[in-house]
Amino acid sequence: MARKWMAPVVIFTVLGLVTVGCGNASSDSESSSPKQGTSAPSDGGESNRNVHKSISGVPGVSDSAMTYALVGTKANNPLGTCLLDCYRQGVEAYFAFRNSEGGIYGRDLKLGQITDDELSKNQQVNLGIISDKKSFGTFQAGLLQQGWGDLNDAGVPTYTWGIDATSAANREAIFPSTVIRCPDCTRRVISNSAKQAGATKVGILGYSTSQNSQVCAESAAASVKQYADDTGVEVGYLKADMPYGLSGGVGPEVTAMKKAGVDFITTCFDLNAMKTVAQELQRQGMADVPLMHLNSYDQDFVSKAGDLFDGDFIEAQFRPFEADPGNSSLGDFKKWMDKANSPLTELAMVGWINATLAYDGLLAAGPEFDRAKVLAATNAMKDYTADGLISATDWSTAHTPYTQATRGDISEPECSSEVTVVKGKFEMVGDPKKPWSCWDTWDTEWSEPVPTDFE
Repeated sequence: MARKWMAPVVIFTVLGLVTVGCGNASSDSESSSPKQGTSAPSDGGESNRNVHKSISGVPGVSDSAMTYALVGTKANNPLGTCLLDCYRQGVEAYFAFRNSEGGIYGRDLKLGQITDDELSKNQQVNLGIISDKKSFGTFQAGLLQQGWGDLNDAGVPTYTWGIDATSAANREAIFPSTVIRCPDCTRRVISNSAKQAGATKVGILGYSTSQNSQVCAESAAASVKQYADDTGVEVGYLKADMPYGLSGGVGPEVTAMKKAGVDFITTCFDLNAMKTVAQELQRQGMADVPLMHLNSYDQDFVSKAGDLFDGDFIEAQFRPFEADPGNSSLGDFKKWMDKANSPLTELAMVGWINATLAYDGLLAAGPEFDRAKVLAATNAMKDYTADGLISATDWSTAHTPYTQATRGDISEPECSSEVTVVKGKFEMVGDPKKPWSCWDTWDTEWSEPVPTDFE
């Protein structure tokens, strides 16, 4: 059965904080998606993987290699976390894995240009990639996506960290690791996690400087309210206008939540702000109140915090490292990351997932591939799971957003995968062999989640 992870925007940090002098050449994502005009090829598949045919005039393609560019944020990264380097490690690990098997169509997969967009130069860098015609496609792990529209309009297959619903929407050449089709839809996972924690009143916090964060906080409140009668969990406190970085602290808000009897808190903050909240909870004698994190799946960060996050719930964008690998490629990921002496990080897994789709798109396109054929083949994929690492995506519809009002037409369920923190270490919430909790998207009534695995 096809299952869709319907997640909110995954990170709410710098959008709206940095003013960039230039925007997308086509800034309206609803009108910038190219009409590829190419039907899905019929000669793709594993049986033709080793067929080599000479190809000319296709950017980044030689008789011996397929070359991709990689762009990410390193300098001026306000999160202070490993983005570009960790993401690159995941892509390189996947390429090494496939190249050890002979590559594809007699060619090795390789990274060519690797560029730090320094937060604000994403469009400039990507325009250069388009014009120099040395890369077949691109991998993107930046925080500000000014260049995605240009890549899409140029028909460049682009595989991205799935953090920006707006920049990915209606763009058929943009393939995010996590598809966010409805940022403001209600979700049952918050109430479900609060129930598991034995909580009854939820506190919700968001940034004023990011519209994404505000939408996230408001939809979280709407979610809890919608299911309050069924779960016994209600909104105890909502504040969606906090300054970015919590520069003034969060003392008054924690005091207000304590007075309101809040016993579970979810936020639309980055992991550094979550630490600030946790420290203030501890200072005010509320250390036993669990937090629900959207952006803190970082074992090193959590471990260094000691017991600060113990008992908290953390969502993962993919099959958690703590899950049973089952028939997924989680074992391969760990093996090839270990071969490269690279740590297991969230961004490395995102890179691996993106590289998996790039490879699978090539495989589906057949040995006489080009960019348009790869885009057509990828956009014809249904129930795509990146070898069991993500909940199933139907790429024939995944680029098109839906709303709370139109979600009744969506057949794939909403799914979430979580870990909890125990003595500074992550442990799976639920069945490690079925690491996703899923609900029907079309039916917004309360129900218990269905433990689910994807292969």
